[in-house]
Amino acid sequence: MKNDHFELARCLVAEIEVFGELATAKFPIRTSWLNGMEHHGIPFEPTYWATRKNSRKRMRLGRTTKKLVELRHLQRLTLHRKGRTSHVVPTADFLAETITQLDVEASRNDFFAGLFKTRWGRDMIEPIREQLKPNSHGQV
Repeated sequence: MKNDHFELARCLVAEIEVFGELATAKFPIRTSWLNGMEHHGIPFEPTYWATRKNSRKRMRLGRTTKKLVELRHLQRLTLHRKGRTSHVVPTADFLAETITQLDVEASRNDFFAGLFKTRWGRDMIEPIREQLKPNSHGQV
């Protein structure tokens, strides 16, 4: 996997992990991020991932997203943004490769909990698990 692809993939996995860590039932008000994660895909936020001051990184993440869509590693959704990407859904293969490369840097328990909470990712859990090798701590 190319460095730019891995950089974006790392951000996507982190979003899934955070979603898995959250006790979503404790949130009385549903935010657009929570609703997006649950129903549509990972909210596409290159400004957040790159920090507002790093416009080069933000642009690089945008170009990388387009390339990964062309390579069919990501599906791009445009909800209410007039043609702009609002959410992305990575393929099971792309996520499995990313988790393997992240090794122990990724919390597999939180990652799978996050996917399980989504409508779009629940069916990916088993195909991802089948592709994963144990990490350096022996966790599958």
